Amino acid sequence: MKLANFLWICFVLLVTSLPLLAHHGTNISYDHANPVALTGTVTEFVWSNPHTQVYFDVKDAKGNIVHWAGEMNSPGVLQRQEGWTKRTLKVGDEITITVFPSKAGTPVGVVNKLVANGKTILDNRGGQQQ
Repeated sequence: MKLANFLWICFVLLVTSLPLLAHHGTNISYDHANPVALTGTVTEFVWSNPHTQVYFDVKDAKGNIVHWAGEMNSPGVLQRQEGWTKRTLKVGDEITITVFPSKAGTPVGVVNKLVANGKTILDNRGGQQQ
């Protein structure tokens, strides 16, 4: 019976500790050496865990609309560190945003700096703790 209890405890510890391995760092996915500055219009702002997201449209060099996504920290961190709320960004806001772009070449990035309607509202890697 002792071996069965030991195996059960090991199983429970293993299963409950797996979520700890699920968190990821941004260094692997994004090119931190080559930030990109973009100007566009907010199409959606998602205020939810684990990371807030800002979706925005940018015109490329040919005048085509490119749909971008920017990842920031959690709502709690943005609220504590930056004073943000779920209403900080609204659809239609004009933004200038600096992102560390995806290494995969997709129009996605982790936000480094954000200016909305002429006012700097974020200037610290999207509220990411270093």
